[in-house]
Amino acid sequence: MAAAVQTSSQHWRQQGNSLYTSVKEGLAPAVSKERFKQAIQCYQRAFDSGKTEDEQASAAKNLGMSCWRLVKLMGEGEISYLDTYMVLYHCKEAFKFFSFAYIHGKAVKPEAWTTGVLSSTRACWEDVSSNILEDLEFDARCQALYDIAQAIEVDIVKAQSYLKLAECHFHRGILALQKCDYKKCLSAMRECYMPLNEAPRLTSEDHMLTEIRVLESDVLMHQCMAESIQARAIGDSLFDKVLLEEESLNIDMVWEVIDWYKQATLRTREITEVELEAIAVSRTGRVYDKVLKLKYKAKEYYKLAIQLAHSMYPRTFAMEEWYKEAAQMVEKYQQDTVSAEEERKKLEKMEILKTLEKEIKQLKDKEGSDNEDFLKFVYKTFPPKKKTNKLKLPKIADQDFYSKMKKALQKAVVHYHPDSVDEEKHGKKWKVLCEEITKYFTQRYERMK
Repeated sequence: MAAAVQTSSQHWRQQGNSLYTSVKEGLAPAVSKERFKQAIQCYQRAFDSGKTEDEQASAAKNLGMSCWRLVKLMGEGEISYLDTYMVLYHCKEAFKFFSFAYIHGKAVKPEAWTTGVLSSTRACWEDVSSNILEDLEFDARCQALYDIAQAIEVDIVKAQSYLKLAECHFHRGILALQKCDYKKCLSAMRECYMPLNEAPRLTSEDHMLTEIRVLESDVLMHQCMAESIQARAIGDSLFDKVLLEEESLNIDMVWEVIDWYKQATLRTREITEVELEAIAVSRTGRVYDKVLKLKYKAKEYYKLAIQLAHSMYPRTFAMEEWYKEAAQMVEKYQQDTVSAEEERKKLEKMEILKTLEKEIKQLKDKEGSDNEDFLKFVYKTFPPKKKTNKLKLPKIADQDFYSKMKKALQKAVVHYHPDSVDEEKHGKKWKVLCEEITKYFTQRYERMK
């Protein structure tokens, strides 16, 4: 039987195999790189001259393996800018040819062969993503991941590349947020959505779908955080302008400041970020206090900020400026409220005392009498409202008369003390009168000590 005629594709593939297998451990890196490059040229000719899917799939697999091996060699040690460009170029070439071999080999190759190509593709991805791309800066890594993802046509590996791309954008955004670059952070978080939408379309693996959902949640949380902080920063800037740069109060700008703080608050509520909400609420209180002079509204917002801070126990914010401001202002408002209430009561009492001039004059006229006469006068003229509060005076002949008189005065203080008066039942006038009577009893008791 005549020997089969060797095709041009088979010839070049054999030439490439000879070069590929000649790279042994211990061979100089420069020599190894050169032989892989020559092997790639041979396999490329085999691929270009292939007349059938079988020939092209075989050549494509070999191209993928050679590019991968070359990438691993080029990735060792320091890499220059030009070397980085070439490494990424061969990465894309490896995935492009692995993908071709896997897709076209399904129709013409045994299942074990395509399974092997898939395993090699996944292994190549793990190697490239873990060892080659990790050395790049975030921006360069994101671009490289995007370019590589476009070269991959194997769904499960493409899904992995999209997930990795989304993670890279996410970490780039986190870094920007730490530097207070909110625009860059938001841009990075938005870049996550395309790969996060594409990845679940390409895979059904549960663990990957779980990773995608977790990352989506993290992206949303940090995007809301960045939007909240940015809105607060805009509000702060406008607030400073209202206070320092405006000659007259621009009420429209004031409400714009409040709107920005409300935006900051609303964005945090979507993700339950309590600290940022507390800061934004405290800022709103500041506007009502310092600009609009609506103390009752300012107090509401400051109190809410403190309540939110306390809800995060055991975390404490005593050293945070926003918390100290809120706490100081709430304390000030409480003191103002107490002072105002005391002043109101004082004025009210003065009005009542005017109506009690006759009763107070009677008490004053009796001021020079002895304790026994004074007690009898008070209990007879202004009897206690409780029928059980009876006057019990000691007899003069008692040996302990002095101490018993002191106790009688003590009892009298209890009977007439304003704190024991039912104001709703007996009125404010009676309470004020009891307060005056108590003063006289107390003075007499003090003199007996």
